[in-house]
Amino acid sequence: MTAHARLLAAAALALATVGVAAAARAEQRWLVAVATSERLAKVWREGNVEDGREAGRSFVAITTDGRGSPSLVAAQGLAADARGRFVKVALRVHGMAHLANLQVRAGGADFERSWFSLPVPIYADLEYNFLQDGEWAAVTLPFGSADVAGTPDRARLDTLGIMATDDGRAPVRIDVAGIALVDAPREGVVSITFDDGYKEHLAAARAMAARGWRGTAYVIPQVLGTRPAYLTLDDVREIGRLGFDVAAHDDPPFTQIPADALEPRVRGIQRFLAEHGFAEGARHLAYPLGKQEPKRVRPTVARLFATARIAGGGPETLPPADPHLLRAVNVVAGTKPEQVGVWARRAKEQGEWLILMLHWLPETTAQHTDYAMADYLAMLGEIAKSGARVAPVTEVWKEAAPLVAAHPAFAPSAAAPAKAASR
Repeated sequence: MTAHARLLAAAALALATVGVAAAARAEQRWLVAVATSERLAKVWREGNVEDGREAGRSFVAITTDGRGSPSLVAAQGLAADARGRFVKVALRVHGMAHLANLQVRAGGADFERSWFSLPVPIYADLEYNFLQDGEWAAVTLPFGSADVAGTPDRARLDTLGIMATDDGRAPVRIDVAGIALVDAPREGVVSITFDDGYKEHLAAARAMAARGWRGTAYVIPQVLGTRPAYLTLDDVREIGRLGFDVAAHDDPPFTQIPADALEPRVRGIQRFLAEHGFAEGARHLAYPLGKQEPKRVRPTVARLFATARIAGGGPETLPPADPHLLRAVNVVAGTKPEQVGVWARRAKEQGEWLILMLHWLPETTAQHTDYAMADYLAMLGEIAKSGARVAPVTEVWKEAAPLVAAHPAFAPSAAAPAKAASR
């Protein structure tokens, strides 16, 4: 048997033995189902807290002081067990450009001295953020990536709150409509994804296939075969035969494409993929440069794709809060293979979905988004040592989709429109 045939056989075995991930329990327990200033009360004197109501939804509005002082509100007396669970918060930000820090704080009876801090990633490029100004969002945060002070106990959470800090130039308002704990799967999973369609991705796919693993290649159709640096269509077909997803990507950010041109362009990418045998991958997207916005880009993407991955944000939860804002960890020139192994082990143990994002894989790195091929191969070894399951995005999504449908972004009592209350 030739080396190429052995790779294809390994890929076929992986496809034949795909198992459903350790079943996630579907329970979503709302600790704060109806948010009021009595339930989510001020802990520190800085900032202001008011009650709000909109479209039948109650929320607490936290306004920072505009001087860079942190504001904290919290629900107490919870007696919650967060083991095997992650936090979900329904919130909205007004003044995203001035938000310096946003985090969930969780702890026990000694909350002031001992706590978990679960940060919400915030980027200076606002189109890079999964939180967008003035838009309600469900945010899920795993405990595996929390900062820890003292010795808090996940089994005995008494207090859980939201802390917000502005940049000292203007106040920021955070609306909070609910806080929940969601069951995570018994074990997490790693998805290794490749952006743009560079030539080295074929060797990278072969290295994964030799381990019986499959990944996801987000390709830009119009660049295939145009320069030696890019995959050819035959290369992409071989990646597909190795069991990889071949999914949708593009060059210009969707935020820069005129509204009337976006959907035709996206459908053209999907049509290309489907015509060349990648119909399943055609329903999955990586946002170009990770940029998106909620008024026209995300609605179009949500209508045409099952999932869409951004370009940062850290490990994703299972199930994800929003399949069209899948978070990722960017593997770049300074990333140590051993560190990726630590992330993979944590994902396995904490029930996270670690989506790794890679670009160029040259012999020697020359820019930030490069990752040396030798380091990549070492990274695969570290992931193998972690014992984490490795699966492509499409496979993980098939398992997660029913749970996403079962987990509404808002508590039912808080989400019902006002006119439905009398039914």
